[in-house]
Amino acid sequence: MNLKKIVSEKLLSRRENIKLYSEGRSAKSVACANLPLSVLVEVTSKCNLSCRMCNIHHNNRSGIDISQKLLEITYILAEVANLIHSYGLGEALIRKDIVEIVGNYKLKGAFVSIVTNGMLLKEDISRGFVEKSLDSLALSIDSANEKIFKDIRRGADLNIIKKNIKVLNEIKKSKNKNKPDLAMNVVIQKSNFYELADIIRLAKELGIYYVTFSPITTHEHISEIQDEAITPETLDWQGVLKRCFQEGERNNITINAERLYCILNGLFPEDFYKDKVPCPEPFRFFGIRANGDVYPCCNWDVNSPLENIEGIDSVGDIIKIWRSERWKELREAVIKNNYPEICRKCMNNFTRPFYDDCYSN
Repeated sequence: MNLKKIVSEKLLSRRENIKLYSEGRSAKSVACANLPLSVLVEVTSKCNLSCRMCNIHHNNRSGIDISQKLLEITYILAEVANLIHSYGLGEALIRKDIVEIVGNYKLKGAFVSIVTNGMLLKEDISRGFVEKSLDSLALSIDSANEKIFKDIRRGADLNIIKKNIKVLNEIKKSKNKNKPDLAMNVVIQKSNFYELADIIRLAKELGIYYVTFSPITTHEHISEIQDEAITPETLDWQGVLKRCFQEGERNNITINAERLYCILNGLFPEDFYKDKVPCPEPFRFFGIRANGDVYPCCNWDVNSPLENIEGIDSVGDIIKIWRSERWKELREAVIKNNYPEICRKCMNNFTRPFYDDCYSN
């Protein structure tokens, strides 16, 4: 592919991009002189599992790979972005060229992350991730109990995943490498809430020292999870969390449970967010689904993309969309605290960012 044709506008340096972002946010500007700092690239919307809470099985945009042309353009975006998230609703490791994709992003100097269910984390892929210096690999593991795990992550086998992670850790040790950093993402629901301390012990067993607990989002169109929501009425939730954090302290594991705390404490989003910074995502984030649909954050309704860029020819076309009137209107609404309904749904589940670190290096 002729990359000269793809590049139609001189790109900023990464340092310049971060500086422009920081200045714009301080000035509460909607002009957004910077380019995207955080780019999510859904390399595939195919998945090998049928997790009961996942939207991918309820969306007609699923089951495809991102086009090679669009993928090549995202490599150029990685020259100015600080973060590249090479995943989405699909399972990124389905891509046979996932190690090559990671390597191409790393050559651009970006921080690269992947989220995986771990079933396809075979030795050759693990070795490739270590050799290419993938920065972060987050494992989606919702239970330490095999029966509960299989009921949530349908089609997965916890023992296979544990074996795969063990092999990855052995490869890291043999090559004297610390990367990728491992994390565990846990979707908290009634089915697994009372085993949080067990999940922390599992993380220790797997050599994972950062765990995020996220309350389940009970999508209206997925009937079987409607009764799985965690609420302030959940019995003994204070005791469960206390024992969980004690286990974390004993095993030197960092636990991120901010969103879970907000839900369990019955906080009102309007009160909680009133003293927080305006949502930074539309000013720094550019999400691309495998079919070319574009979103201003990873929590945006997948059925309501801002644009579709499947047919674009250059990074310049992406920049035009980034600075389009529609995106500008969204930024103005955020600055004025006049969030659209889509954003309010996000805030109701406390998925909107709490802080803005400006992605400084």
